[in-house]
Amino acid sequence: MAKINSDIFIICGEKSGDNHGSFLVRELLKKKPSLKIHCWGGEKMKEAGAEILENYKSYSVMGFLEVLQKLRFLVKKINKCKGQIIELNPKIILLIDFPGFNLRIAKFSKMNGFNVHYYIPPKAWAWNKNRAKTLSRYTDMVYSILPFEVRFFKKYNCKIEYVGNPIYKQVSDHIKNNNSSQKTISLLPGSRESEIKYSIPIFKMLCKKLNNYNFIVCAVNNINKESYRNIKELENVEVIFEDTLNIVSSSYLSIVMSGTASLEVAYLNIPHMVVYKTSKLSYLIAKLLVNIKYFSLTNLILNKRVVNEFIQDDFNVKNLIYEIKRLSKSDVILELKKDYSKIKESIGLKNSSKEVAEFLIKSL
Repeated sequence: MAKINSDIFIICGEKSGDNHGSFLVRELLKKKPSLKIHCWGGEKMKEAGAEILENYKSYSVMGFLEVLQKLRFLVKKINKCKGQIIELNPKIILLIDFPGFNLRIAKFSKMNGFNVHYYIPPKAWAWNKNRAKTLSRYTDMVYSILPFEVRFFKKYNCKIEYVGNPIYKQVSDHIKNNNSSQKTISLLPGSRESEIKYSIPIFKMLCKKLNNYNFIVCAVNNINKESYRNIKELENVEVIFEDTLNIVSSSYLSIVMSGTASLEVAYLNIPHMVVYKTSKLSYLIAKLLVNIKYFSLTNLILNKRVVNEFIQDDFNVKNLIYEIKRLSKSDVILELKKDYSKIKESIGLKNSSKEVAEFLIKSL
């Protein structure tokens, strides 16, 4: 089969990766419009100008148990991706997050002589430090979006740069003065089917209990709309798709399924709590393997408990109501916002997409 000679082949495996990739593709094409960019990604990267070869929705899996259940299927996808790398013959392979899949692609690519870059590396500081060794051996450059992790990866001889965090650029325009409604709470149930499965039933019980409050569910298009149907039936609940930053910035309080979103909410100066729940088996495996003090990126960056976390069985209506009352107190809000300002200082003002684009173009 004839080789296509792509310039950059980008591979991500979830909604957040597609989002980060889309900003990067725009920066790359702004600097060099003639670039041939192919991707395994989503609609956002396609809209930005990349040619999509496989939609991430067909292979996106999270959770130890979930991965084991679909292992044979994922191996087929990995082999398909390897075949397309040979066919495309890209000058650079850029891997975005999604380490269970992408580290295997990194090893294959480097062993076949390709130039491998990794944007948003695996959280090897939290679990499986061997992943840092894999990164060091099979990548040419790593781009970090968390200021504290650069020192960790350098201990393993990774060539790594802190490029700033994407939320600086994405969230800045949405920061408002505190004119938000005192009766509106935004709910961020997650962006994966497995997260929605566990968060929505608890959020529904909360909304029924606090029927004097208005709730807005921040929904995403990559989830089946039927997943939101039960909670949408409540009179005090509105479900809005793909407008998270505007919704959160207009609410007075947020409940956030842990992930990148928790950092975005902190950057918006909105008081919030972090929640997470998964299958019992996945959680048990995670407890055995993961070694971190905190779940929330906000807490991890400042290395202290800034926002309260309710994980697994602690993610229940009683705890949520207690925390809503606590976060309604003016002294608690004032202290939170002091810590949020420290988050902004730590993240800095770099435009991560622009920084990575410049590194990639120099490497072509």
